[in-house]
Amino acid sequence: MHFTSKIIGSIFLLSILFAHKFFISTTDIQIKPEEERVEITIQVFSHDVYLLLENANYKTINVGTDKESADIDIFLVNYLSENFMIQDYRWKYLGKEIGLEYTVFFLEVEKFSPSSNVAILNSLFMDLYNEQRNIVHFYNGSVLQSASMTNNEPVFAFSFQ
Repeated sequence: MHFTSKIIGSIFLLSILFAHKFFISTTDIQIKPEEERVEITIQVFSHDVYLLLENANYKTINVGTDKESADIDIFLVNYLSENFMIQDYRWKYLGKEIGLEYTVFFLEVEKFSPSSNVAILNSLFMDLYNEQRNIVHFYNGSVLQSASMTNNEPVFAFSFQ
């Protein structure tokens, strides 16, 4: 019995030591041409949101609850504004859903009529992690374009031809 618990303990310790951390976000951008708008959802790991808030000296105990401070949303909107941009457009913050594993931000661009190319900056959490990768999926009707932004290349231009 003692030998079995040592093996299980060793496997557990090795799994912790060699566990792979993921530094990734996923953004879906869907053009609604009939409404001339764009719907944007940004999914990130909740622990990254908490770390960002803690680094800015916010107390995170009430995040995602009715008791959450309005200052937190203001801080997050400012952070998103600095790190997620769509060329020539301003997005509107609609809200967020914070879960145990993931946080989803909801944004919208009104009066959207893209030119032939639209550049997107997505540098979310790149200030926290060098390994951060931000995947962006751009849906234009049945056409899907995807890009992976990194610290070395946080901007990608999507084509509409």
